[in-house]
Amino acid sequence: MNRLGKRDVTEILELLEKELDSVPGLEKVEKMKWRSRIRHQENWFMALDDLKPDKVLMKLKGRLSEVFRLYPASFSEKLVELLKKKALELERKSADVNSAP
Repeated sequence: MNRLGKRDVTEILELLEKELDSVPGLEKVEKMKWRSRIRHQENWFMALDDLKPDKVLMKLKGRLSEVFRLYPASFSEKLVELLKKKALELERKSADVNSAP
């Protein structure tokens, strides 16, 4: 299976970072610290071979457990939907490349 590209990873990381803005009570320095931890996941995302959304979410929650404690429960659903979209796009690209003469 294909891997996520830089743009795909950036979109996922932006979603994670923007959700921090909706968390009440976080000081600016705290948000900067959490954003830094989120950005450090870029290489991990780009190296992923298995893009099953539920599996990726579980591993990401393990890697960013402190950050996910701040997010509302509904955020996981948003992230899973985005991951499903990205996985489907990669499957389509792979199918197009394989079917091209």
